Amino acid sequence: MADIVAFAAMSHAPFWNGERKISGPGAIFTEGVERARTMIEQSGADTLVIFGPDHYRNFFLDVMPSFCIGVDEVIGIGDYGTSEGPLLSAAPFGRVIVDGTRGQGFDPAVSVRMGIDHGIAQPHDVLVSGLPIVPIMVNCGSAPRPSFRRCYEFGQAVGRAIAASSSANRVCIIGSGGLSHWVKPMAVDDPALDDTTRQYLISGRALAADYSRKRDRSLAKRIADGVDGNINVEWDDWVLSRIAAGDIDAVLDMDSDQVEAAAGNGAHEVRAWLAALGAWSRPVERLAYEPIRSWVTGMGIIGGHQ
Repeated sequence: MADIVAFAAMSHAPFWNGERKISGPGAIFTEGVERARTMIEQSGADTLVIFGPDHYRNFFLDVMPSFCIGVDEVIGIGDYGTSEGPLLSAAPFGRVIVDGTRGQGFDPAVSVRMGIDHGIAQPHDVLVSGLPIVPIMVNCGSAPRPSFRRCYEFGQAVGRAIAASSSANRVCIIGSGGLSHWVKPMAVDDPALDDTTRQYLISGRALAADYSRKRDRSLAKRIADGVDGNINVEWDDWVLSRIAAGDIDAVLDMDSDQVEAAAGNGAHEVRAWLAALGAWSRPVERLAYEPIRSWVTGMGIIGGHQ
């Protein structure tokens, strides 16, 4: 029987280059990342299951699943300095998870060649890059999104599927996204959206590499110019405190529109945390939190181990 031996959920940020030891902004958060790395290494994990979003690099609005599980090839898109090219895949185990969740009332999409952008690749790179991975995309970017509770329940189904498998895998569960941050809205029904961007959001796969290069150049300029992002520290602290206290229902009952109003459209990514927490289904601790305005994100990380 497979065993879930470690857990981490963390924010990701294009403005962070993945450097492990930082002085100044980012020092507190990266110390928390190091604690999580140590926790995972000591657990003896040999397989990663990572829940995270996609930022219109692999999934587009012509077909946007609520959940998609990578069951064979995993390809790093390489945006913002993250891993590019084929990654080590836990392919047979991905199919075990798909089969196990289907028996519990879920019908996740599957991908036999899943591209992962920084939303999944950054935590993979900075926490445990050498292990085979099962990536699970959670739609956090475009309505209709799965509810917070549905994400948690899906994660629970993933956890039960892992526990029921006959394999000997030692699994680390990771969630990636959030916390509070505001990013440029890109909704196809927004009358202010130009037609070129609209068409990209709908079916931009062939243009994704060029889009990523342009975004990388834009990021470099923004870093050079300096940025001062909006962060809701109070909201971030409330979410982290509720999760650490085990009061998960308070978070699951959040209203999606109210979350966006209070913590930004980027806060929808907490769905990936909740899916990971559902798979873990054990106590966690708050490892670090740092509001980093130059990274335009409230950067938090939580962890757990057996």
